[in-house]
Amino acid sequence: MTLTKVSLRELTTEERHTLEQLAHSRTAQARLVERAQILLAVAYGRRPSQVATDLGLSRPTIYTWIHRFNEQGFHGLEDRPRAGRPHTYTAEQRAEVIATALTDPKDLGLPFGCWTLDRLRAYLNEQRGIGIKRSRISEILVDEGLKWRQQETWFGERVDPDFAEKRGSSSDSTRTRRRGASSSASTRWDRSRPRASRDSDSFTPSQRRRPSPPSCSLIPSPPRPNRAPQPGADAPSERAKQEIDYGRRGKGYIFGAFRPATGEALTHPYPSRSAANWADFLGRVEAWIPAEVERIYAIVDNLNAHRAVDVLLFALAFARWEFVFQPKYAAYLNLIEPWWKVLRSLALKGRRFETWEEVCRAVEEATAYWNKHRHPFLWGRRRRHRPRRRPGIASVPGVRGLTG
Repeated sequence: MTLTKVSLRELTTEERHTLEQLAHSRTAQARLVERAQILLAVAYGRRPSQVATDLGLSRPTIYTWIHRFNEQGFHGLEDRPRAGRPHTYTAEQRAEVIATALTDPKDLGLPFGCWTLDRLRAYLNEQRGIGIKRSRISEILVDEGLKWRQQETWFGERVDPDFAEKRGSSSDSTRTRRRGASSSASTRWDRSRPRASRDSDSFTPSQRRRPSPPSCSLIPSPPRPNRAPQPGADAPSERAKQEIDYGRRGKGYIFGAFRPATGEALTHPYPSRSAANWADFLGRVEAWIPAEVERIYAIVDNLNAHRAVDVLLFALAFARWEFVFQPKYAAYLNLIEPWWKVLRSLALKGRRFETWEEVCRAVEEATAYWNKHRHPFLWGRRRRHRPRRRPGIASVPGVRGLTG
């Protein structure tokens, strides 16, 4: 094959500076960095054959990128569109995915305050009739220039509308106080015969404060706000103030039971974690579990209310129950613990509540949504099968330092 030699045109100062930056970049695409190195080496006077040897390429490749750069400039370094499989989803369907992601879930009648890829997939499949996978949803959103943002939690927000202006250039933003949640128990099903084990637990959204307003999980990337003081401003910035908002609006606990084998869950609110409330919740779980189950193993922690007299009387009244107390500092043995994180995300994240009753209603709706889209919880991940190594493949290591 005869190759037509192509010489690189004379570069301007701006083009040479841009090529040097691209050739030494650590964040640009690898193929663009390699093509910039080709052009920069040829611009320094090296022959194309020498550049091909140094970079491990062929001379036709070197000539191709020189020719494209001479004709199109830096646009010629990009890959040309290739003929391939046509789009599986139409432009209308892609627009529907983007519009749904930018819509507040509350406006669509959904029980959560922010989107995830799984929730988007479930809504598009069930309500819009678009059978799309979560990986394809992510690709569409990235191509549109959208990115995920961290949602404000439900424990507080800045109330002062002039907070950013008053903060000035030197004041630091204050961290929002957060209160954790306490937990206590869990459930598991055994498929060998009709028996069940139940993971029970409770978490505490106590002292209801003003949570953050609901907001969309996907936003276009906006420019960062300028924190420097405005030019010409002689007066120092005022002190940034935040409205005191620690008043109690109710207090309570959410009791829960979870079946890891099927993913079913049951929740119910109570004003306190007393033994009487715990026994009442056990009665609800007894009615919730099918009657054909012969044995129920309730995995609980060592809270005093879980070992009270009322619980002992309940165990005597219902012979199929057996309580398994997990060891101390071993909450990971209770599979309801990771499920609480899912429930908090569904019911509380990205939403604001004024009363405890609103929290209870949100938890009830989130539990119903989870039961509709539930999936089993499994211990760990499936290990890939590794074939056994045949004898004689590996060489015997040499032994040194031995004398006869």
